[in-house]
Amino acid sequence: MFTLFKRFLREEDGQDFAEYALILGVVGVVAIAVIARYRNELIAAFEAGIEVLRMARGG
Repeated sequence: MFTLFKRFLREEDGQDFAEYALILGVVGVVAIAVIARYRNELIAAFEAGIEVLRMARGG
């Protein structure tokens, strides 16, 4: 049982997946924090963009 545990600790097969999962998690947390902080500014920017597209379409 102990040798199985030691071999499990030495294996690096799943290490890449874990690292990518951690990076993706950090990016997600940062994105949520930025969106929460600049929520009103982002909404205003999207609304302005939609209005410009409406005006360009002639509507």
